[in-house]
Amino acid sequence: MGSTPQTAVGSAATPPSTSRERIWRIEEVGGRELLIAWALLGLLGLVVFAPYARDGGFTLDDWSNGVGALQSGSFFDAISYFADLTSYRPVLVVYVPITYELFGMHMSLHIAWAATIGIAVSCLLFAILRTVGLPRPHAWLVSALVLVFPWFDSTRLWPTASQVTLGVALAFAGIWLALIAFRRRSLLLHAISLLLYATSILTYEIALPLLGAAGLLYVLLLGWRAAWRRWVADLVVVFAGAGWAASQTVREASGLDGNLRHLKDIVIMSGNLMGHAGLPVGPQRTTLVLLVLGAISLLGLALWLRDRSRSDGRPSPFARWLGLGAGGIAVAALGWVIFVPADPYYTPSIYGYTNRVNGLAGVGLVMIVYATCGIVGTLVGRLARQTRVATVATLALALAVGVGYLHAVDRHKQIWTDAFRAELAGIGLLKTALPDLPDGSFVFASGYPMFQTLGVPIFSTTWDLDGMVKLQYRNQTLGAAPLTSGVTISCAAEGAKLVGPGGYESNLVPYGLVHFVDVPTGRKAAPRTAAECRRAAPRFRPGPEYLSYDY
Repeated sequence: MGSTPQTAVGSAATPPSTSRERIWRIEEVGGRELLIAWALLGLLGLVVFAPYARDGGFTLDDWSNGVGALQSGSFFDAISYFADLTSYRPVLVVYVPITYELFGMHMSLHIAWAATIGIAVSCLLFAILRTVGLPRPHAWLVSALVLVFPWFDSTRLWPTASQVTLGVALAFAGIWLALIAFRRRSLLLHAISLLLYATSILTYEIALPLLGAAGLLYVLLLGWRAAWRRWVADLVVVFAGAGWAASQTVREASGLDGNLRHLKDIVIMSGNLMGHAGLPVGPQRTTLVLLVLGAISLLGLALWLRDRSRSDGRPSPFARWLGLGAGGIAVAALGWVIFVPADPYYTPSIYGYTNRVNGLAGVGLVMIVYATCGIVGTLVGRLARQTRVATVATLALALAVGVGYLHAVDRHKQIWTDAFRAELAGIGLLKTALPDLPDGSFVFASGYPMFQTLGVPIFSTTWDLDGMVKLQYRNQTLGAAPLTSGVTISCAAEGAKLVGPGGYESNLVPYGLVHFVDVPTGRKAAPRTAAECRRAAPRFRPGPEYLSYDY
């Protein structure tokens, strides 16, 4: 007597009598299919991001990381430097110096690498979606939309923010491998997935809540009895990683009230992001978009419930889209919840470098949008009595969203490129005004814009300008800081410093090493006494805060 084939996962956790009714299940995905889909995603990423890799450049931490990696001495000195900065993310202690060892100051290579990690996230997402049973064209298009999602594009355009993407990529690789491990009944593969989970958390902890909740996916696909032991193993790794991050991170606790306020802000701003994700072009209409998405979801739920009441036992086509949407809500919530105890500026945002906060949650937003497209497409197909019409309608709606995403990404790339060119122009003007600086000199730079637009910096803070000056002059002993909005020069008896809102004070720089320069005009001063400093300081003022407010 022949054995009964197991159509779902090869496990007794999925009884043969019900396996045909399951929409979500663990499937084997062929290597040829993966290679074709990944090649197409790679081609999309090349077309979208190669122009920016050619024209764009460094910003913010990119400059200071370059100094730490390339001017600290040996490679091991660089590791020591980064260990002092980011001990709570030990993978980055090694990863950041390695990237600068490999790419040097070739900014296009750093940007290309950031885009490559983004492509890897989309490739791994495709593999996960196909493994759990989402049809091929839908899985590919969801992954493509994630690749070009405009409201975490700082993780593609700003090399330092690619650390967020790297953490997500490692997490997705671990989840995919864990699912394969279940199908193949391999403890070794699951052990490797645990290693990937730990590496993800120790790289950038954004995926920590998602990894802790991955067991819910196991249970959904396999049932409690088959899943619980491996979920427990996951939780051991997740709690160990969380403990390390908590013990090594130094920050002021906000308390319960502060955390609740931050949670409220996150919820409000997440709705704003959902509005942009659903309607990426034209004026922002958050309330309208949320109402439309909610109404479509409720309609899909009602149709699913009606289909369930049928006696033939066939799964409703709406179940797939409701499941994808519910998964998207979970991914978005788990991607943002990690920031509740963080500083208030870690809040969902569309703007520039602040949108890195959406590095994981944005994947969930795309899933939600696609699910609503699927519900509408399925309804159209049902009215036309053609399954193929449902697929075509869903793909057409999603492609329309994708066109909007591409338009927004192109606009953002130009903004970041303009900011980089302004950086180069500014550092060129500064070098012209001060062609030679003695060792230990410190430059207070005034009159130059802080930001191209919200979240896209030019001369915005010490660690961008300071890094630029050290690298431009090839001198680690130099320093620089911009005069930004609300900041003024304070002349003390022994030297000068910057003071600003919230009690901000820079380090005191002794007279003789102080240099003031108005970047646009080249006007400069090098006071040697407090009296000279007080006479010169009023002539050096901050430049404009923003050149534009559009993003």
